[in-house]
Amino acid sequence: MSGLPDGPLVSIITPSYNQGRFLEATIRSVLEQDYPHIEYIVMDGGSTDESVPIIHQYDNRLAYWESLPDRGQAHAINKGLTHARGEILGWLNSDDLLAPGSVRRAVETFQSQPGIDVVYGRLERIDELGRSIPTPILPKDRLEFGSAHVIGECIVNQPGAFWRRGIMDLVGLLDESLIYGLDFQYWIRMALAGARFKRVDSVVAYFRLSGGSKTVGQTAAHAEEQYKTLERVLADPELGRKLGLTESQIRRQTRRTRAEIALRAAYGYAKLRDFKRTRIWLGVVLRNDSLAIFERRYIDLGFASLRRRWM
Repeated sequence: MSGLPDGPLVSIITPSYNQGRFLEATIRSVLEQDYPHIEYIVMDGGSTDESVPIIHQYDNRLAYWESLPDRGQAHAINKGLTHARGEILGWLNSDDLLAPGSVRRAVETFQSQPGIDVVYGRLERIDELGRSIPTPILPKDRLEFGSAHVIGECIVNQPGAFWRRGIMDLVGLLDESLIYGLDFQYWIRMALAGARFKRVDSVVAYFRLSGGSKTVGQTAAHAEEQYKTLERVLADPELGRKLGLTESQIRRQTRRTRAEIALRAAYGYAKLRDFKRTRIWLGVVLRNDSLAIFERRYIDLGFASLRRRWM
């Protein structure tokens, strides 16, 4: 492989469970990177499909792998992180893909900006067959995550995101009680600890949207967990000092964020035809910021959803 001959070791963990139909493409997207110092770890949760035979095909190129029952995605990633030796770390879910050259670009960014703790970039969405899915450029795709965005949406795209070991040593491992927003809560903890983030303006990964993915199939549950995470963040009496925000600024951001999360929860319950909960969450939207309903991004996402249905 070409790349940076004297660069740091990069550890990548892939958690997986019964994702054999996607797993080989994920593995190959890591092993075919043009950066020479990658330590790849696959943590399978005891799959009963074709996953283990696929992993066996590549075990001579893996630093470590296992196929044992775990307590969920965060637990699997944490187990992988305890095996990792790299100075730079990240994880790639077993249905996503790294874009060619993404590890090299991340390392170059870290080396050119020593004060940066987390590097991430843009995503392209793909379907179950790997075909590109039309997705609008959202406001978050132009922003760089930092303390000003802790009370807000997840700006950091998890696939293709990497962080330094030093910041992980400071904040610890992932919260294993979380199912959906484990990445966002991790970025929040890093930001509150003073981490600096850098967004690279290139596609670093391909995020697969399929009927079985948590993002697509469990919108309401995802939103509810994010709402609870927000409330735990807000309970920190030192939050204003850590973020450099006044109480009025925190209140304003909180109302907006509660409304946006509640709108996603309402949408998720509407898809499930649970109209009682839909009304409850719409009430949360109206109590906090009714104008969130008319934000352009939701109109754009709605049109994108219709386009996907017509593909």
